[in-house]
Amino acid sequence: MTDLSAGTPEVSTAALSLIPPSPGSVRVFHVNDSTDDQVVFQAACRKAGVPFDWHVVDSADKGISYLRTLVEQSKSLPVCWPDLILLDIVMPVVSGFEVLKFIRSSNELKHLPVIVFTGNTHPQNELESLRLGANAFRVKPHGFGEAVLMAQELYQLLKQLKGNVS
Repeated sequence: MTDLSAGTPEVSTAALSLIPPSPGSVRVFHVNDSTDDQVVFQAACRKAGVPFDWHVVDSADKGISYLRTLVEQSKSLPVCWPDLILLDIVMPVVSGFEVLKFIRSSNELKHLPVIVFTGNTHPQNELESLRLGANAFRVKPHGFGEAVLMAQELYQLLKQLKGNVS
């Protein structure tokens, strides 16, 4: 896992964008302010045998900054785009909806699959997520067993969205 929330964002982002994912893995960019959620879901993916290669940030601002840097770098260098963006929507200061808007308004990013993955179950959040262009909306699981099942479900969903990821 690469934690983009620590250190100098410009250095981490620049280095990461050029590093190809491990063979057979799926590059996941996870925007979530809860470290606990990040760690639990990564462990659930390992338990489920889901080959996610994690890159995380802990705020919507950092998520937008990282993606903006990828877009800028792509103009002069080859970059490794995320295969999937997992996006929490309830975060301090800037919501995940702003990240989703940024993604869908950028020609370079709008093709990326985005799954909103949140603990907020208000029905309006699902409607807004889908209206803004999320490919799917999922409620965070409550227990580790549910997280393992969710990891398997997300991997299958990604395979459908990407046309059978390895």
